[in-house]
Amino acid sequence: MKIFSFLNKYTPRIIEQTKVSSKPLFCQEYLKTLRHPRVLTKTSVSMHGQLNSINHFFITGTNPQNMDKYSCLINMTPRELTKLASEEFRLLKPTEEVHTVYRCISKKPEFFSEYPLYQKRLNTKVGDIINMREYAYATSDINYAKQYLPNNEGILYVMEIPQGSRGVSRIGKIGKNDEFAFDRSSMWECTGVEEVKDANNNYKIIKLRKKENFFDRTF
Repeated sequence: MKIFSFLNKYTPRIIEQTKVSSKPLFCQEYLKTLRHPRVLTKTSVSMHGQLNSINHFFITGTNPQNMDKYSCLINMTPRELTKLASEEFRLLKPTEEVHTVYRCISKKPEFFSEYPLYQKRLNTKVGDIINMREYAYATSDINYAKQYLPNNEGILYVMEIPQGSRGVSRIGKIGKNDEFAFDRSSMWECTGVEEVKDANNNYKIIKLRKKENFFDRTF
């Protein structure tokens, strides 16, 4: 009887003490702050203009060992810049309106390491999904974009950025000559293809619409 009395007296207290706390876990609180609108106020990453200097690592995959070598151009290693950019892109404010921007790729000679990718892009069809593995740049000024289309040969991307898009860094004179940079591996769906070919032109217009990428999300 003494044993039963002991159990009746102390077991409820033991159970009460071992209840799981209802307080949210630290990780849950942290993820909640990432979703908070006050955090998502920036429209550009801090190294917006330097990202292009390391794009060759992602386009051709050449010399991966150099990812860990210090670069005086960016004052850090390419790997450190990639990590910094990835963190900052995830905290950028989503786009508040639809944007149409332009990106030109010049014709690549056969001996260029980018030639296979260039040929693949030339054969893009409506419905295809393009993965731009690099930090792709574009501008709202089509005339400026065409400066990267020497001899009017190559590809002109007409890129639609839907409202609420993530992973978009934007700088410049808003509404006139904005420059956009997209996080690595941005995904684009082809919505149209046109060929411009005459005495002075020989390029393709490939129309794209940005798709949500899993890695664009703020968790």
